[in-house]
Amino acid sequence: MSKNYFYAVATLIGTVVGAGIFALPFIISQSGIATLFIFLPLLVLIQYYLHKMYAEIVLSTKTEHRIPGYTEIYAGKKHKNIVSLFSIVGAYGSLLAYIILGGIFLHGLLGSYFGGSPLVYSLVLFSLESLIVLFGLKIIAGAEFFMTIFLIIVVFIITTKSLGFVDINNFKLVNWSNFFMPYGPIFFSVGGLAAIPAVCRLLKKEKEKIKSAIFWGTIIPPIITIVFVIVIIGVTGASTTPDTLIGLRQVFSDGVVTFALIFGLLSIMTSFLVISQAVREIYWWDFKMNKNLAWFIACGVPLLLFFLGIQNLIKVVGFTGAITGGVGGIILIYLSFKVQTKAQRKSIIKTKISRWVAIGLSSLFILGLLNEIAKLF
Repeated sequence: MSKNYFYAVATLIGTVVGAGIFALPFIISQSGIATLFIFLPLLVLIQYYLHKMYAEIVLSTKTEHRIPGYTEIYAGKKHKNIVSLFSIVGAYGSLLAYIILGGIFLHGLLGSYFGGSPLVYSLVLFSLESLIVLFGLKIIAGAEFFMTIFLIIVVFIITTKSLGFVDINNFKLVNWSNFFMPYGPIFFSVGGLAAIPAVCRLLKKEKEKIKSAIFWGTIIPPIITIVFVIVIIGVTGASTTPDTLIGLRQVFSDGVVTFALIFGLLSIMTSFLVISQAVREIYWWDFKMNKNLAWFIACGVPLLLFFLGIQNLIKVVGFTGAITGGVGGIILIYLSFKVQTKAQRKSIIKTKISRWVAIGLSSLFILGLLNEIAKLF
């Protein structure tokens, strides 16, 4: 396998394993461990097909765009602005979640040495990530590869250190009153749509490997997620905190918590890099902005939302998951039908979907979004 193949897989894994994985232990502790094994396999399967749909759209088009640009090509300019709104809102929600958690984790690592508040550490991490985005995809792909390798090593270390502390009594099977609580956060935690154009670009000379890269990039993160969630709940039980890792200090030594916080930072940074680049490309490619202005708006707006006080991680992750997974899924299904009749060139990936399946999935996405909106208000 080529270097770019591993970069492509790492880019997708790094995008998927982000803030969502850290919200899940608290949410699953509230809804019951059974909900993890009900919602996660279903939403991973759906997300895999959405990833392939997006790749087919990218490969069927001669010019480079993001979802709003493809919407204009295949569905007309009238639909582009609506799709842009949902795409950007979902992406900004993701970036906001990374800013919130990034400050908490970096403060957990360095606060005892340098002092300061999580707010200061959010700004430091945000500044570093934004500069990496400014320098483009090659640096992002390389960073993703090494961060993803280290991320998997850290998960292994946390798991082996935690096994002796797991208590079976910490697991609740199901809490029916919170049964649907994991829908949005799990959808958020398995989504990697923002990375698909990057995967296709990295493998543009090896298109036959794109499907394989999408499969492994989609399937590895849920395995990491299952191990992580089970270990954390098994160790902390009812004491599981919304940010997950800070709560580990009640059980583990500082060394284990340090590894956990490093894992958290790596996950957040890899996801932030790809998604902020995706938003930048919407403004740059699809709305023809100057690339530096596009970078400024892409990175600046979520920071502004953070300063305005939108800092409830669980609500941000749940609502964003319903937007990026649900509404994004409906858009991709619609575009998939359009591409079948209007493709500009032949794609090596073909994703066929019947109208009844499309209607069923779209109905599921709409109900999930309504559920998250109801919880939000």
